[in-house]
Amino acid sequence: MSPPAPSADSLPSGRRRWWRVGQNAGALVAARVVSGLCQLALIPLLLGLLGTRTFGWVMALVALVGLSQFADLGAAMALQQKLSEAWARGDAAGLRRTYASGVRLLLDLGLAWFIFAAPAAWWLGSRLLAVPAGAPGHQSQLCWLLIAVATTAGVPLSAGPRLAAALQFGWIAAGWTAAANVGTLLALWLFARTGSAGLVPVVALLCLGQLLPSALTAWHVTRRLGWSGPSPADSATVGQIWQAGKKFAAPNLAGALLTAAAPAAVARFGGYDVSAAFSVLQRLFGTVQQAHAIALAPLWPAWAEAAGRGELPWVRHSLRLALVFTAALCAGLALVAAGLAPIIHLWLGAGAAVPGAVTAWLVATWISAAMFGQTLSYFLLGLGRLERVALPVAAAHICTLAAVGGLGSYFGGTGVVAALAAGATFGALPLFFRASVAAAQDLARKNSTPGATAVIL
Repeated sequence: MSPPAPSADSLPSGRRRWWRVGQNAGALVAARVVSGLCQLALIPLLLGLLGTRTFGWVMALVALVGLSQFADLGAAMALQQKLSEAWARGDAAGLRRTYASGVRLLLDLGLAWFIFAAPAAWWLGSRLLAVPAGAPGHQSQLCWLLIAVATTAGVPLSAGPRLAAALQFGWIAAGWTAAANVGTLLALWLFARTGSAGLVPVVALLCLGQLLPSALTAWHVTRRLGWSGPSPADSATVGQIWQAGKKFAAPNLAGALLTAAAPAAVARFGGYDVSAAFSVLQRLFGTVQQAHAIALAPLWPAWAEAAGRGELPWVRHSLRLALVFTAALCAGLALVAAGLAPIIHLWLGAGAAVPGAVTAWLVATWISAAMFGQTLSYFLLGLGRLERVALPVAAAHICTLAAVGGLGSYFGGTGVVAALAAGATFGALPLFFRASVAAAQDLARKNSTPGATAVIL
């Protein structure tokens, strides 16, 4: 009689992998706690500095910087995948060459976007989101130009966090993000004390707080690896990254439009007061979402490594734990939505307006669906199957955009949030789930471990 098969976690490689995942996730969550507290403290400070309507306008504006995560047309995601592969092979020369080539490609993309974005921001920005009453027109144009610069600069700077994630050094990125949040909060607090804050300095600080962590992460990781001297980038590797990233271009572009449209559509259809309430909910609930993304970010490189080495029981076990963790965070979101009023009053003051219950539950639903989708997309990315749902997810995002415009024009800001919640729950999430089930079934068929079952999800 043969002895029982060892569990996935009892193998030395499995234990080492869990240690790396736990080390990264623990540091990431700790840094995210600091960042989250700073973000929460930032809201009442900005409300006091700017007023409700201008705060709503600035939040809708600064949200556009998030476009840099998608404006790379999938190149950054492809870069991270290739970096993970080189790291798993132990190819130090290939790792450095791939990183340098990716930086060059992302820099070219950033410059191309800037040529388009800067004139559009200067001439068309104020038409997209009208300047609130009392805000100087020339300052609003400068703010739009700052957003264009920050968004396009974020494209090449994203290479640093991608390198850190691929090498499971995500704690470095989280640490610099926490430091940047603390610095931004202190700078705005000083502005508030001196009464010298204007629109342009506030927007500049908020943009800088999003860009600095990426730059410092790149410096920290490359120094840790001992890289110095001229960049070893080559055209062949640039072409390989570009070709690999093209399969992610469609969902990235659609995701970029959806990211930009959410706060802008709430501001346009609901007004800046509603936009301010939406921003408050996003900051409150989004802290949980960001903690989720940071905690699970170390898993997909680990899934790629484990699947490449044939350690499929570890993949199954860790996926179950990731889904349970996501469900627990969603339950926490529901509790926050149910007890929103005392939380808002404790956070923003007894006289603060509490967002409506319908809007709060819709935002909670939207973020919960997005978190489950993120978990499954990480799983598919680790197994190299994310590209199989790229076009369907892009189509789902476009349908959500159409619903945002349609429902927003009839029902205002609430309609926009309802469209976002419905699109995330009934659009992208089922696509990720079906693709994950198919991937899990393939893994079960390939698994040769005695006693393995075909049920993974």
